[in-house]
Amino acid sequence: MGRRRIKLTDEHIERIERAAGLGLTLRQIAYLCDVSKATLERWLEDENVRWHYDKGRAIAIQSKAQQLSNMADRGEVAALIFWLKAQAGWTDKPQPLPEQKDNVHIYLPDNGRK
Repeated sequence: MGRRRIKLTDEHIERIERAAGLGLTLRQIAYLCDVSKATLERWLEDENVRWHYDKGRAIAIQSKAQQLSNMADRGEVAALIFWLKAQAGWTDKPQPLPEQKDNVHIYLPDNGRK
C-alpha cells in the first residue's frame, strides 16, 4: 500500500521557497515537506509553486553573487578568478593560436583597359 496523499498547503509552499533559497536539492526539500521527490516534482508543475521555488532559488543566487562580488572587490584572487570565469567567459583551457595565413598575391595582366 502506498503512502497517504498529502494535500499541498501554503505552509508547504513557504517551506519550498525557504529551502530553495538555501540551495537545498529537490530530494532535501521533499524530505522537509514529508513527501516523496516525485510528489514535490508534481507540485512544481503548478505555476504558483514553481514561481515560489524559482523565487527562492533567485534569492539564494543573489545572496551568493553579492558575497562573491564583495570578495572580488576585496581582491580575493580565487573569487576574482571564479567571477571572471562565470560571468566574463574566462577559461583555463589553452586557447588556440591564430593560424598563420600565407599572403596570396593575384596579378592580373594589364590589357590596356582602364
